[in-house]
Amino acid sequence: MLCSICGAPAKNLTPGDFDGLIVSCPHCLDYEVAGPTLNQLLRLALSQRREVLLRAKGQASPGQRPIITKESL
Repeated sequence: MLCSICGAPAKNLTPGDFDGLIVSCPHCLDYEVAGPTLNQLLRLALSQRREVLLRAKGQASPGQRPIITKESL
């Protein structure tokens, strides 16, 4: 798969019962995208997607994977 933020090759870590996407990217690191948010995220320009991830990282607790939600957009 490709990273939803930067487009680099990435790993899909999403368990079958998760509503969304969990990504492990060598550039963006690990992050989650809430299910309803994914299509909106992919419509953004690269620079906007990076800003959204930075906001989510800033809101995450230390050691916690950042979660991109509708509010992050």
